[in-house]
Amino acid sequence: MARVEKVAKAKASKSSKASGTGPQTEKPVEKKQKPPPRTEKTEEELVDLTSRVYKLVVERGKDGVLQSEIWKELGLTSRDGSRLAIRLEKRGMIRRVKVLDDGRWTYKLTPLRLPANISSMESAPCIVCPVESKCSVTTDINPLTCPLIGPWVIKEFAASKTIEVAPPVV
Repeated sequence: MARVEKVAKAKASKSSKASGTGPQTEKPVEKKQKPPPRTEKTEEELVDLTSRVYKLVVERGKDGVLQSEIWKELGLTSRDGSRLAIRLEKRGMIRRVKVLDDGRWTYKLTPLRLPANISSMESAPCIVCPVESKCSVTTDINPLTCPLIGPWVIKEFAASKTIEVAPPVV
Protein backbone atom coordinates (compact mmCIF):
# COMPACT_ATOMS: atom_id res chain seq x y z
CA MET A 1 0.00 0.00 0.00
CA ALA A 2 2.82 2.36 0.78
CA ARG A 3 4.19 1.79 -2.69
CA VAL A 4 0.83 2.68 -4.27
CA GLU A 5 0.68 5.91 -2.28
CA LYS A 6 4.19 6.88 -3.37
CA VAL A 7 3.32 6.30 -7.04
CA ALA A 8 0.07 8.27 -6.70
CA LYS A 9 1.93 11.16 -5.07
CA ALA A 10 4.56 11.14 -7.81
CA LYS A 11 1.89 11.19 -10.55
CA ALA A 12 0.03 14.00 -8.78
CA SER A 13 3.26 15.94 -8.42
CA LYS A 14 4.08 15.55 -12.14
CA SER A 15 0.59 16.59 -13.22
CA SER A 16 0.53 19.61 -10.91
CA LYS A 17 3.90 20.78 -12.20
CA ALA A 18 2.70 20.38 -15.77
CA SER A 19 -0.54 22.26 -15.11
CA GLY A 20 1.14 24.92 -12.98
CA THR A 21 -1.10 24.34 -9.94
CA GLY A 22 0.68 22.62 -7.10
CA PRO A 23 3.55 23.34 -4.85
CA GLN A 24 6.27 25.01 -6.86
CA THR A 25 9.06 27.37 -6.12
CA GLU A 26 7.42 30.75 -5.80
CA LYS A 27 8.53 33.45 -8.17
CA PRO A 28 8.85 36.93 -6.67
CA VAL A 29 5.78 38.96 -7.43
CA GLU A 30 6.60 42.32 -8.97
CA LYS A 31 4.59 45.05 -7.37
CA LYS A 32 3.67 47.93 -9.56
CA GLN A 33 5.12 51.04 -7.99
CA LYS A 34 3.19 54.27 -8.04
CA PRO A 35 4.86 56.97 -10.07
CA PRO A 36 6.57 59.59 -7.91
CA PRO A 37 4.43 62.61 -7.11
CA ARG A 38 4.55 65.31 -9.75
CA THR A 39 6.94 68.02 -8.67
CA GLU A 40 7.19 69.97 -11.91
CA LYS A 41 4.72 72.81 -12.26
CA THR A 42 2.60 73.37 -15.34
CA GLU A 43 3.05 76.57 -17.32
CA GLU A 44 -0.22 77.95 -15.97
CA GLU A 45 0.85 77.28 -12.37
CA LEU A 46 4.21 78.94 -13.03
CA VAL A 47 2.57 82.04 -14.46
CA ASP A 48 0.28 82.27 -11.42
CA LEU A 49 3.18 81.77 -9.02
CA THR A 50 5.34 84.23 -10.92
CA SER A 51 2.70 86.93 -10.59
CA ARG A 52 2.24 86.13 -6.89
CA VAL A 53 6.00 86.38 -6.28
CA TYR A 54 6.19 89.69 -8.14
CA LYS A 55 3.23 91.04 -6.20
CA LEU A 56 4.91 90.18 -2.89
CA VAL A 57 8.18 91.79 -4.00
CA VAL A 58 6.38 94.98 -5.06
CA GLU A 59 4.43 95.08 -1.79
CA ARG A 60 7.73 95.17 0.13
CA GLY A 61 8.77 98.18 -1.94
CA LYS A 62 12.27 99.50 -2.51
CA ASP A 63 13.57 97.77 0.64
CA GLY A 64 13.00 94.41 -1.05
CA VAL A 65 12.52 91.01 0.49
CA LEU A 66 14.70 87.97 1.01
CA GLN A 67 14.12 85.21 -1.50
CA SER A 68 13.89 82.64 1.30
CA GLU A 69 11.04 84.58 2.95
CA ILE A 70 9.03 84.56 -0.27
CA TRP A 71 9.34 80.78 -0.70
CA LYS A 72 8.33 80.14 2.88
CA GLU A 73 5.34 82.46 2.55
CA LEU A 74 4.16 80.79 -0.66
CA GLY A 75 5.00 77.24 0.46
CA LEU A 76 7.42 76.62 -2.41
CA THR A 77 10.60 74.62 -2.60
CA SER A 78 13.87 76.50 -2.83
CA ARG A 79 14.33 75.14 -6.35
CA ASP A 80 10.94 76.39 -7.59
CA GLY A 81 11.46 79.70 -5.85
CA SER A 82 14.85 80.24 -7.45
CA ARG A 83 13.48 79.46 -10.88
CA LEU A 84 10.66 81.96 -10.44
CA ALA A 85 13.06 84.67 -9.25
CA ILE A 86 15.38 84.03 -12.19
CA ARG A 87 12.40 84.23 -14.54
CA LEU A 88 11.39 87.62 -13.10
CA GLU A 89 14.99 88.85 -13.26
CA LYS A 90 15.34 87.85 -16.91
CA ARG A 91 12.14 89.74 -17.70
CA GLY A 92 13.61 92.86 -16.13
CA MET A 93 11.01 93.01 -13.38
CA ILE A 94 13.19 92.49 -10.30
CA ARG A 95 16.80 92.72 -9.22
CA ARG A 96 18.43 89.80 -7.38
CA VAL A 97 21.35 90.68 -5.14
CA LYS A 98 23.26 88.01 -3.24
CA VAL A 99 23.33 88.78 0.51
CA LEU A 100 24.50 87.03 3.66
CA ASP A 101 21.62 86.67 6.14
CA ASP A 102 22.21 84.97 9.51
CA GLY A 103 25.24 83.13 8.14
CA ARG A 104 23.42 81.86 5.04
CA TRP A 105 23.62 83.11 1.50
CA THR A 106 20.35 84.12 -0.05
CA TYR A 107 19.11 86.71 -2.52
CA LYS A 108 17.39 89.99 -1.85
CA LEU A 109 14.67 90.69 -4.39
CA THR A 110 13.76 94.27 -5.20
CA PRO A 111 11.38 95.54 -7.87
CA LEU A 112 13.01 97.46 -10.71
CA ARG A 113 9.85 99.47 -11.26
CA LEU A 114 7.21 100.30 -8.75
CA PRO A 115 3.64 100.71 -9.94
CA ALA A 116 2.50 104.24 -10.61
CA ASN A 117 1.08 106.01 -7.63
CA ILE A 118 -2.12 107.68 -8.74
CA SER A 119 -2.56 109.68 -5.56
CA SER A 120 -0.67 112.58 -7.16
CA MET A 121 -3.05 112.54 -10.13
CA GLU A 122 -6.02 112.49 -7.79
CA SER A 123 -4.84 115.77 -6.30
CA ALA A 124 -4.21 117.43 -9.67
CA PRO A 125 -5.91 120.82 -9.85
CA CYS A 126 -7.17 120.10 -13.37
CA ILE A 127 -9.76 117.66 -12.06
CA VAL A 128 -11.72 120.39 -10.26
CA CYS A 129 -10.68 123.36 -12.43
CA PRO A 130 -13.69 125.52 -13.43
CA VAL A 131 -12.10 126.44 -16.79
CA GLU A 132 -10.73 123.00 -17.65
CA SER A 133 -12.96 122.76 -20.73
CA LYS A 134 -11.31 125.89 -22.17
CA CYS A 135 -7.76 124.79 -21.33
CA SER A 136 -5.53 123.96 -24.29
CA VAL A 137 -1.92 124.58 -25.34
CA THR A 138 -3.21 126.80 -28.18
CA THR A 139 -5.45 129.09 -26.08
CA ASP A 140 -4.87 131.81 -23.47
CA ILE A 141 -5.90 129.37 -20.76
CA ASN A 142 -3.23 126.67 -20.87
CA PRO A 143 -1.11 124.46 -18.59
CA LEU A 144 1.97 126.66 -19.13
CA THR A 145 0.35 129.76 -17.61
CA CYS A 146 -2.00 128.10 -15.12
CA PRO A 147 -1.52 129.48 -11.59
CA LEU A 148 -2.76 126.20 -10.06
CA ILE A 149 -0.48 123.72 -11.85
CA GLY A 150 2.84 125.29 -10.85
CA PRO A 151 2.48 124.88 -7.08
CA TRP A 152 1.00 121.41 -7.52
CA VAL A 153 3.94 120.26 -9.73
CA ILE A 154 6.47 121.65 -7.23
CA LYS A 155 4.72 119.88 -4.33
CA GLU A 156 4.58 116.54 -6.20
CA PHE A 157 8.20 116.85 -7.34
CA ALA A 158 9.36 117.45 -3.77
CA ALA A 159 7.38 114.40 -2.62
CA SER A 160 8.86 112.24 -5.39
CA LYS A 161 12.41 113.05 -4.25
CA THR A 162 11.88 110.71 -1.30
CA ILE A 163 11.04 107.83 -3.64
CA GLU A 164 13.89 106.16 -5.52
CA VAL A 165 13.02 105.66 -9.16
CA ALA A 166 14.60 102.69 -10.96
CA PRO A 167 16.36 103.37 -14.26
CA PRO A 168 14.46 102.26 -17.35
CA VAL A 169 15.23 98.72 -18.52
CA VAL A 170 16.21 98.55 -22.16
